[in-house]
Amino acid sequence: MSGRLGLHWIALGFLGAVLLVWAAIFGLTLRRAALPDEATGKVVAIYPFGWSKEQSTAAAFATEARLVRETWLPNAIELSSDDPGFAERLRTNGAIGVYRAQPFDVFTLAGCTGMLPALPRSGPQSLRRFG
Repeated sequence: MSGRLGLHWIALGFLGAVLLVWAAIFGLTLRRAALPDEATGKVVAIYPFGWSKEQSTAAAFATEARLVRETWLPNAIELSSDDPGFAERLRTNGAIGVYRAQPFDVFTLAGCTGMLPALPRSGPQSLRRFG
């Protein structure tokens, strides 16, 4: 009986180690994908997690940004502006993260890395077929 209990603790320890490594990699990826202060164009602004959709939208519009679309998260909004310093203004008005808005692409890990796709898009289909 104690042998099984020991195996459960080993499995839990392994799970905890995997989660810690994943969290560290995810944090580094978010830091690397954040836009510099002078960035312009289409961006996704992330506001504090306790903020309502109304609070996030009001803070975004205080920067004179144009709304591109709302997301399913109440604290994330896709915005656009061509004025220099757009990302800095969003952060000044409460955004905790500003990232380049890009479409879903399998090769960029669902758009989370902030990097360009590994393979160029060809034609009307953005995903390549394998197999």
